[in-house]
Amino acid sequence: MVLPAHQVTTGFDARLRNLADRKIASVLLLQQLLYYRTYFDLIWLSYWAVFIFDQYWEGLSLNDNDIVRTVFFILWFLSEPIRLFAGWYGNLQENVPWLIIFTILTVIPQMGTILYLMVGTFRRGAYTKAIQWCQLVYQLADLFVGVYAVIVMYKRQKHQYYLFEYMLNQRVRERRAAERATAAATAR
Repeated sequence: MVLPAHQVTTGFDARLRNLADRKIASVLLLQQLLYYRTYFDLIWLSYWAVFIFDQYWEGLSLNDNDIVRTVFFILWFLSEPIRLFAGWYGNLQENVPWLIIFTILTVIPQMGTILYLMVGTFRRGAYTKAIQWCQLVYQLADLFVGVYAVIVMYKRQKHQYYLFEYMLNQRVRERRAAERATAAATAR
């Protein structure tokens, strides 16, 4: 194991902000998609609530035999706020792990819900197909822009890290050269 030549401190180093080549890694398109996603989700939920009550409300009870749809809606309700928070936080804080969580949650529970509601439900009409196609297109846009944001952010942060390490080690090298020069001058 090689120990560093300089003192290592944990946490954020303020000198990183002073780099001349510091680029903002957030993706504006992802932020816009996440912002408008909340409004579209409210419209989507309202449509499905009206559809389910219109189709399955009989007297004073709701007779819906599609238990799989109920399970998918519960998964969607649990994962959507976490997914949106992970996208917002990961993008604005330039935090790659949170963006990876956003991308995974976009694929696993969300895509299954959308595809089941598009293909697997019983009473499908033109409106349900249309709103599910809109939801699918929006979800795919979230997925592709999320993957793009992860790649771009990773590359920029890697570049910033290597530049920071170069600058930090350059200062150490300059200090050592100055110490050697003064030691050689005093030895004469």
